[in-house]
Amino acid sequence: MEYKQFVHDTEALVFSQDFKDLEARLESRDPNLWQILNISRKEVLVSQFLTWILNPKSQHSFEAQFLRRLVIETLRVDKGAHTSLSPVEIAVMDLSEAEVKAEEWLEKRRCDIVIRSPKDGFLCIIENKVGAKEGDEQTKYYYEHSFSKFPIESYPKRVYIYLSPDGAPAKCEYFVSISYQAILTVVKELLSECQITETERFLFLQFQESVKRSIAMDKDTLDLAQAIYETYGPVIDFIYENALKSDSQVSDKVWDGKSWFFNIGDVGETPYSWDDSKRYSFICAGGAKRYRRIMENFKPNDIIYAYSSGSGYVGIGTVIKTALPFREAVLDDGQTKLIELRQSNQLSGNYNDTQDDDKCEWIVLVSWEKAVEKSEAVRLEPIVPSTASRVYDHRKPLIEKVRQGLGLKK
Repeated sequence: MEYKQFVHDTEALVFSQDFKDLEARLESRDPNLWQILNISRKEVLVSQFLTWILNPKSQHSFEAQFLRRLVIETLRVDKGAHTSLSPVEIAVMDLSEAEVKAEEWLEKRRCDIVIRSPKDGFLCIIENKVGAKEGDEQTKYYYEHSFSKFPIESYPKRVYIYLSPDGAPAKCEYFVSISYQAILTVVKELLSECQITETERFLFLQFQESVKRSIAMDKDTLDLAQAIYETYGPVIDFIYENALKSDSQVSDKVWDGKSWFFNIGDVGETPYSWDDSKRYSFICAGGAKRYRRIMENFKPNDIIYAYSSGSGYVGIGTVIKTALPFREAVLDDGQTKLIELRQSNQLSGNYNDTQDDDKCEWIVLVSWEKAVEKSEAVRLEPIVPSTASRVYDHRKPLIEKVRQGLGLKK
């Protein structure tokens, strides 16, 4: 990179509004006990803290609210391949007598967290991953052996949760995969809605900040960082490589100019719908200027690797038209308007059609080479935990596994 170009791009980065917003989000002057004690990524200790919050009999003001809301948040992500429970069923359960234990033995292996409520016939097993990957058939083992220790006759209402920083799918399809975003969502809700002591507020805010710093930033911050990188990637790479590596170690990322990872956004408070995207051949993002820029990056003939959080890769397709606001989007037949489909209740997702281009949803039409139900997703890790990213060449082995998993040739 030439000196003048480097100075120009660096100044543009430093003085951009997005960079200032990111600085404001990351700035934290308060000390954090998890960080001071170097335990923020100690999986056993994080599980112990979660066990304390989840236990309605613990010495806190939440009773069964954290437990109930986390399970509801999980079921909002996906009921899972074999989970018949609904959020409404959990909402009406008592759960006040639920027993919550960390490091519970199931035959020869220990589960991170086991929750059982004989009164409600409810069982929940949580496998928590902070840094490590899932062991060999670990979740499958927990699922199969849970029936020996906790018979189906006594616990007919069951949910299995695989908790990880990015919501990577568990190897066992019976586990519903969620990310630490779900934990942050529930903590945020309870902090704003519940009357709690100052000590409880301190403990929760410390835990919340530790999760954001060391395990999983909130999705808005991740998307903001990703948007900055998409715009200023070359100068960021140049600074990083020359600050931390010798010349012999520098290796530029190679991108084919068309391949993109895209999280379809079908979880959260206002989810889109993969069923809509699959049926009507589009992808969607919006609600802020950075999402508009993400969508405007896509051009005809770009390749989209579609990912559903907690499930895996659900589709591969080719962009056929550049981005349009939801209110203007027309399907490839040239006649059907998405806004009309929503008005006639033929769309199940949430889509904002405001006149403000920086707040509305943006639509990109895609011709799916292969698109499957979430239950048939290729259960591999996401390339990034944020909305979208270029697929660089070093990801080719992963992408090849995705193609093979979807039954496609090279």
